[in-house]
Amino acid sequence: MNFDYYKYYKEIKNRLVLVFFAWVFCFNTCYYYKETILFLLVNTNNTFLNLNNQPYFIFTDVTEVFYVYFELVIFCSNQIALSALFYQTLMFLSLGLYQFEFTKLKLAFQLFILTWLLSSTLLFKVVIPFSWKFFLSFQETSVDSQVLSFFFEAKLNEYLEYLIRLYYVCLISCQFLVILIVSLINLSEKLKKTKMFRKLFYLIFVVFSTIITPPDVLSQILISSILIVVYEFLTFLKKIKISMVTS
Repeated sequence: MNFDYYKYYKEIKNRLVLVFFAWVFCFNTCYYYKETILFLLVNTNNTFLNLNNQPYFIFTDVTEVFYVYFELVIFCSNQIALSALFYQTLMFLSLGLYQFEFTKLKLAFQLFILTWLLSSTLLFKVVIPFSWKFFLSFQETSVDSQVLSFFFEAKLNEYLEYLIRLYYVCLISCQFLVILIVSLINLSEKLKKTKMFRKLFYLIFVVFSTIITPPDVLSQILISSILIVVYEFLTFLKKIKISMVTS
């Protein structure tokens, strides 16, 4: 029995070593291409690119640029290492699971990767440009009609912190949405229970849309409406499935 425990310990240690070396390799690679990575992150924000004729960042500390690059490299390396850790965990647990358990765990891992890609696409293509356009709209004031005028200059470290916060908000929100949808699909009880909690789901959708969107009523209504339509569509499919089984 002690030998078995040691075998598991050795396997866990080896897998963690693989994850660590994956992190180190990603760290070295990302640090070598740090300027390219930062350029790609900035280049996705069309609102910021159109802000000035020559987009630029300001910094007020001599070491600020170095620490920003270091934080960016750490952030990118952690995301890759996290995916590697999930994969190694799946492979470690696969030998001790039944086939249907392994299938569900594999599906959960695939959904995580898919949601991660979708949330990243949503972040860089929709959320960041739209949020910048909304917040910078307060700067677009006419000197003739306004007493005060505003001029924005972006700091490099604040831009990166803003991007990372939005990234985690989108990632956690999209994972929560997937869990909610999977729970609705796998709901094994009668349809009455789904209808019973309809108001609760509507409230969750409104809170979710409020978190991931800027403080704009139209965007919140749009996201909430899409989620409600998806919820009602899944409920309709569940109703058809139940009627087919009982008939």
